[in-house]
Amino acid sequence: MMKIMLRREVPQKRTIYFLKKEEASQKRMGKLFEGNYLESRVVCEGQGDGFFVYVGLGEDSIDVNGVKNICAKAVKEAKPYTEQIWLSLAELGERTGKRYEERELVGAAAEGILLACHEPVVYQSKQKEKKALTVVLCGVEPSAENERKLDEKRALAEGICFARDAVAKPSNLLRPEMFAQEVKALFSGLPVEVEIYDAARLEEMGLEALLTVGKGSAFLPCLTVLRYLPEKDGEITALVGKGVTVDTGGYCVKGAKSMAGIKGDMAGAAAVAAAMYALAKSGGRHNTVAVLPMCENRISPDAMLPGDIISSYGGKTIEILNTDAEGRLILADAVAFAVRHESAARVLDIATLTGAAAIAFGKCMSPVLADDESFYEAFAQAAQRSGEHYVRLPFFREHEKMIESRLADVKNLGGETCGSITGGLFIRAFAEGKPWIHLDIAGTAEAGTEPIREYYTAGGTGVGATTMFELCF
Repeated sequence: MMKIMLRREVPQKRTIYFLKKEEASQKRMGKLFEGNYLESRVVCEGQGDGFFVYVGLGEDSIDVNGVKNICAKAVKEAKPYTEQIWLSLAELGERTGKRYEERELVGAAAEGILLACHEPVVYQSKQKEKKALTVVLCGVEPSAENERKLDEKRALAEGICFARDAVAKPSNLLRPEMFAQEVKALFSGLPVEVEIYDAARLEEMGLEALLTVGKGSAFLPCLTVLRYLPEKDGEITALVGKGVTVDTGGYCVKGAKSMAGIKGDMAGAAAVAAAMYALAKSGGRHNTVAVLPMCENRISPDAMLPGDIISSYGGKTIEILNTDAEGRLILADAVAFAVRHESAARVLDIATLTGAAAIAFGKCMSPVLADDESFYEAFAQAAQRSGEHYVRLPFFREHEKMIESRLADVKNLGGETCGSITGGLFIRAFAEGKPWIHLDIAGTAEAGTEPIREYYTAGGTGVGATTMFELCF
């Protein structure tokens, strides 16, 4: 049980102390504590009756991601020793050069703390007892505005923790229909219309690309649509997330080393669900629709084969050259569905799409493709508020020619180079000219056993959810 409170008063004695590098040097703390960024030291007092924690701020300026990291680190260090932690945001704000409004500090601190304290689901017969923890953010006004920001971050953290737990679930416990039902349950009591299209309805509507990927499994595909429409006549932004609950690669089977991660290929859909949950619970002002194609990519006598040519919901024909490039196939149908069926004015898709993205950008930033400057600028501002790191990739006509097929309208493999770009451009071909953004989170969706951020835990990260929330709020 985790609780965060706001207090105006700053107690003379508190749990966390923040020091910049030069301050640690001035105090002549030596090797004990040098004040480097995210360096920490637990100091016991007397005969062990009390303690406090130093956390280093380094010497460079600190962005929103830094605030989240620092507060997460502080609480994780203090958590084993107490059930109540006092952390002065006034002190942190002072030492970060007063760059942020108070509500921004409250929001970043709360998000970092809540996510750092997430305990991943385990399936052991004996479960560890979970301790209650209260974190007091002091030196800030418990104003309506700050409390509202705190509630917003609670909702966001709840959504992200749902996404993390979904990514961590074994595939035998998260079949496509099971995933759809878990998403539906998440929105119980919220002003969101949830509609699940089963395989029979997908057949009637002509979502052949999604059906083609899913037909290799005994567990049928489905499409989950979430509609949050607070504006009567406002335009709709569509969030489309890849929901492959298990990806063997099909007949282009993955190598043994890649098999460990095949259960997390639905991280894009999970992140979209997280963002939608936070929007609905926090009273987001803008119309947002989520389209989540869910399926398994397996091997069977009915599974797709390299060389197959299929149609799609948008009417374009597709030549399949690689059955492990299945994510773009289901997103092609989902993006076209968002535009045609849901009347979306703009579309953002997010997916664990290409190994090329993971190799090029690692686990700390995700590549982005965009074809509309206004839409991208709104996204870039949202990313700045969220603290998540993205890199925009350029593309040219030469890249678009790489996905042209001799036999069909497009092919699902662009060649041996530019994989992140051509994979995204394949999806764009189905957006029907609407402003479009693509996020490839193949490298950032999972933290691994040694997370690079303090507010990550082992397993899924929920990356993308905070930025999508900020974009659509």
